[in-house]
Amino acid sequence: MIIHKLDLAAVRMCEKKGRFASEPELATAGLKPADYAERLERLASGGVIRSYSTVLVVPPLLGSDWVWAAMLATATRPLGAANLLSRKLPFVVDVVINHCLPQRIGPNLALTFYSRDFETEARFIRAASGLEHQEVYRIAEYSFPVALRLSTEERSLVKHLVANPSSGAGAAAKAVDKDEKWVRAKLDRLIHSESNGAGILRIQPEIDWRKVENFGHFHFMVETGHKAKELSRMVSSQGFELVLGGRPYQDRYVQLEADVWGMADLMERVQFLNSLGGVNVSGVVWNASISTNTNWAAGLLT
Repeated sequence: MIIHKLDLAAVRMCEKKGRFASEPELATAGLKPADYAERLERLASGGVIRSYSTVLVVPPLLGSDWVWAAMLATATRPLGAANLLSRKLPFVVDVVINHCLPQRIGPNLALTFYSRDFETEARFIRAASGLEHQEVYRIAEYSFPVALRLSTEERSLVKHLVANPSSGAGAAAKAVDKDEKWVRAKLDRLIHSESNGAGILRIQPEIDWRKVENFGHFHFMVETGHKAKELSRMVSSQGFELVLGGRPYQDRYVQLEADVWGMADLMERVQFLNSLGGVNVSGVVWNASISTNTNWAAGLLT
């Protein structure tokens, strides 16, 4: 499937707001509501969007102290390892399967998860079978002394969205016997975002980038003697961003991520990085698919 830059803008907006993006939010991305809906439907019919999931953001929902963590790993069978870890760790959220060139130069599996006992769960991951190499990181820490209180109507809305993550405002309003204005007002409070850290849910698409012929999100595995801030300054004009603040994978490769539009763009980006003094591209990692684990979500709402 061939996609366009506005298709990607629709995917990115959907990752932030699900199907509930407001007209002003869509306008900032160059989209109109009807166009947004049409692009999501086209991406779904082409298999790029496999499904939707409602993720519960457990720190504000349950209260207490939490770590938002990530695991990067080189796995013998990445999907099998992901399934095992998702069954054993209580709050795994995102599962990313990568393809590496050359093989094993970077992580072919990434997980993100919430943890109330990070050190114990990190030790479990390090001892898990099927992982040739693994690294576990603290990304952020949260402290919510008091859990967010939900009214009966709000809890019904959240339950509906967990069970029906592709629901639009109209269907959600009908399910909870409210009007769309009420639903949108509640979701402004409940959807988690950079500006609403106390939100308790995210509605996001599950993406299969293997269906797309002309686009990919890549991590460039570079060897460099530059400090992270200096490297970021050197590459930011070309749309590269440091992964995990520039922490090197296997104590060797700094990861730079970027959206890539076709083979020519990929090769030009490699050439650009290699033209920088003190930077060498040793390989690339392609994000093949992104899945969401929500097996634990419904049980938190009973």
